[in-house]
Amino acid sequence: MIRKSVVLPCSPARAFDLWTQAISDWWPLERRHTNDPNSEIFVLETGRFYERARDGQEVELGRVRSWRRAEGLDLDFYPGTDVEHPTRVTVTFAAEGEATRVTVEHRPTAESEGLWDRRSPRYAESWDQVLHSLLGASKP
Repeated sequence: MIRKSVVLPCSPARAFDLWTQAISDWWPLERRHTNDPNSEIFVLETGRFYERARDGQEVELGRVRSWRRAEGLDLDFYPGTDVEHPTRVTVTFAAEGEATRVTVEHRPTAESEGLWDRRSPRYAESWDQVLHSLLGASKP
């Protein structure tokens, strides 16, 4: 399992909104999947998690398994694998005084366990970039 965290200078509700409503504004360009630097990423309570390029091309990034407003998300995650071999990502938002610790836990599922050892170093590197970008977006 990969576990990464960052402390943001905002409330859990604001951190959750950054992750779910403003993700396109801060998600690293190097971690986009449509080759369009102006693509939009959507994390929807209805279950969809995808990226859409300006030309309409869509890439399914995963599936929202649970949505706990201002507390956390559970995602099936397809980058590096596919819909038949998802990994699992849990993102939690925990108050620390007036700040919020955002923790990402990324693990294989039974379907992706055979791919995990090859993929996990890149996932770990990617989450460092993602959380660094999220921290930048959270600052006033």
